[in-house]
Amino acid sequence: MGPVHQLTALLGLLGACACVMDRIGEPVHAWGPPAVVLSVMASMACGATGAVLAAGAGVVAAVALWTALAGPSDGRGPAVVDLVTMAVLTACASRAGRGRALDHRPGMYMSGAQKPYGFRLFVLLVVCWVLARAGVRLAALVRSSGPPSTDGMGTRRVAALHEGGSAAMIIAMAAMLA
Repeated sequence: MGPVHQLTALLGLLGACACVMDRIGEPVHAWGPPAVVLSVMASMACGATGAVLAAGAGVVAAVALWTALAGPSDGRGPAVVDLVTMAVLTACASRAGRGRALDHRPGMYMSGAQKPYGFRLFVLLVVCWVLARAGVRLAALVRSSGPPSTDGMGTRRVAALHEGGSAAMIIAMAAMLA
């Protein structure tokens, strides 16, 4: 794994850690989903094979479904978008390795595909994630009577930590596939 991809993996792990740390003082149902994503990202960074990553993608998808249906109501939409995106990215990574550890070289092939993963897939995944997150925020604004009130600087810092962590995690994971 080259230095750029090591840095990318580190950035993704730091983003996942930020998401867990954002909710660590809360009950397990709040910090459990980000902890699952952190463990799957850690296994990917350590060179897990396709079968392990496919199982991880399934677990993240199950956590996303649980969060959508029974998870905590505060911030459920962005969390579900993040979890679904991570499940898709992990599933792509499981197919990229084709039975060997993901080596993060440009041009990894999906089995049955003629074209390699590349920059276009990275841009597509990140743009879809950004649009989904924006749609969730827009739907929340439409449902409410106005913009959400902030309780001061502390609330904004926590929100910035969570949003920054989510962005780092998704962008780094997509970059590892490019």
